[in-house]
Amino acid sequence: MSKRATCCVLYGLAGAAGLVVAPYAQAADTTHVGTGKNSTLQGISGSQPVSDSENASHGPVDETKDAALQSTVNGVKADNRDNQPGSGAAQAGPVTDADLYGQMRIQAGQYAAQNMHQILVGDFTCDGQPDRIAGWVDHDNPDGPFFDVLFVTRNGGKLSSEMKLIPFAQDKQFALCIADDTAPPPMSWQQVEPDYVRDVVGNANLCTTAVRIEDFICDTPQFYWNNTADKKGDHWVFYRN
Repeated sequence: MSKRATCCVLYGLAGAAGLVVAPYAQAADTTHVGTGKNSTLQGISGSQPVSDSENASHGPVDETKDAALQSTVNGVKADNRDNQPGSGAAQAGPVTDADLYGQMRIQAGQYAAQNMHQILVGDFTCDGQPDRIAGWVDHDNPDGPFFDVLFVTRNGGKLSSEMKLIPFAQDKQFALCIADDTAPPPMSWQQVEPDYVRDVVGNANLCTTAVRIEDFICDTPQFYWNNTADKKGDHWVFYRN
């Protein structure tokens, strides 16, 4: 599926088929944190670029054995929505800042948090508990630059994370078109209808909250949570129009 380059971005998608204005704005927050310029990353794992079919993804990391990084599950029964498989079967709790930065260190190296980065906070997995997502521009990868996105969740009560390395390349479907040295691609979220993920994205089991990454040039890359992992163990599904 080819990418469609445009000269501008249209907002106000409420009138688009299958898309609605997010009713949960109070549940999600975008915070800009981090200090200084991009610092050298050490201990980056799996940073080599991969093909479109591999979605430039690091596999999930389950850190339940690391007590220093694992926050205590609060024992609240997961409130899975109707379109999510396994409803009511798991215990979950909120992902904390400590969880996020611990996973950032594991996935991207001990200095990753020194990069200026964005954070989304909200229920992006449809289990009723806050997740955390961080994104930053990686200028230190020799095969880059990349826009690195780290998804941190408590899948079934277990702290886990997945990292996507999104290249800047107009000839790739899994990519952003333009790298702007003055500003990073902003991350946002959008609530969609169940029939949109079923008929347009192609999977009715996906959570109906889309995580979006804009470059204001090409169609927006989106990620949706699937409670059922794929063959590689990944839960986050990439989609682009």
